[in-house]
Amino acid sequence: MIRRRLLSSLLSSIPLSTPKTTSISTFTAIQTFKDSNFSNGASGFMGFRAYSLLSLNDLRDNVPRKQKTRKGRGIGSGKGKTAGRGHKGQKARGTMKFGFEGGQTPMRRRLPKRGFKNPFSLTFQPVGLGKIAKLINAGKIDSHELITMKTLKDTGAIGKQIKDGVRLMGRGAEKIQWPIHLEEHSYFPNISRLPT
Repeated sequence: MIRRRLLSSLLSSIPLSTPKTTSISTFTAIQTFKDSNFSNGASGFMGFRAYSLLSLNDLRDNVPRKQKTRKGRGIGSGKGKTAGRGHKGQKARGTMKFGFEGGQTPMRRRLPKRGFKNPFSLTFQPVGLGKIAKLINAGKIDSHELITMKTLKDTGAIGKQIKDGVRLMGRGAEKIQWPIHLEEHSYFPNISRLPT
């Protein structure tokens, strides 16, 4: 704001009689020119080139609009003495254990148990026959050799996290027109229709 006022005052105070180049501060340069249209030989403004008004001393951090409330800093702050907790009681004195509801049966005990976690469950990485056929056609997998989990992992047919093995899916089984040798841990029943 101050720079704008300074700029406007300097522009109004520049005489138009003599052609010259005047530099104002470090952010504006004003050039004048002599126009042949003026009968008395007066000169006019050619224009000015304005530089950025941002300076290094104007830089500052992204200050938040709302400052953090400082509690217990005197009555003048509005959050002194009891700091918004009120007088006495359990909530004014300290914290309780997580889930404590003042003595009544907490929510975790009121709700019934449901389901269970099977400790013997297995997690397989799925791979479709269509993807294997695509890799064979691309030349990344040799159909004459045994296709192992390491081969599928190296060619990108399955992810890197192999937990309990690979499950062979029947997607794209019609694309396989030749016998292939696979090492799999699990497969779906429609895999048995493959050519042998």
